[in-house]
Amino acid sequence: METSFSAAELDPYAERVTSGVATLGGVLMLPTLFLYLSGLLVAGIALTGAVVTVAVALALAAWLTLNYAIQPVAYVAAKDALIVRRRWARALRVPFKQIAGVSPAGALADVPRFGLRRSFNAGVFGYHGLFHLDPYGRVFFAATHRERLVAVARYDAPSLIISPARPREFVDALREALLQYASADRETHPAPTQ
Repeated sequence: METSFSAAELDPYAERVTSGVATLGGVLMLPTLFLYLSGLLVAGIALTGAVVTVAVALALAAWLTLNYAIQPVAYVAAKDALIVRRRWARALRVPFKQIAGVSPAGALADVPRFGLRRSFNAGVFGYHGLFHLDPYGRVFFAATHRERLVAVARYDAPSLIISPARPREFVDALREALLQYASADRETHPAPTQ
């Protein structure tokens, strides 16, 4: 039995960062547009400047697209794994046997903005990638809203921080799924008798 929870909407900080990066890309295209409309670009006078601004704008567009592709859209408590479904990218699968526990993580609400980011991004279409947070160590974020965070502790990997739209219900459902998985695992693999 699968229980699916949609990801929370982007928080105001992530919305501002996302729209800021998109606006910057658009503004970078303005000089090229003006050069084209004035005829200077066709004459080749300002070709180098136009190429540079277009290249930077395209790099920002590619980065925005990659962040959009990996944005979480749902968190699923499946029969034997937690699955983080993303917009276009392959789903992230965490087997229950790797999960040590799950709990609400509201105390981390300001941490992604100020923690040391090791990879990808902190705000464009959410929070994605590996972070090193001073009081908590290494964590992996796949979240969209800082005030609805849930921590999934893992045995052999950094904790996974996610943000379902209904965090408390998600925590209860995942705990129930973990208990069912553990009891089913005990039935199929009983402990050896001494």
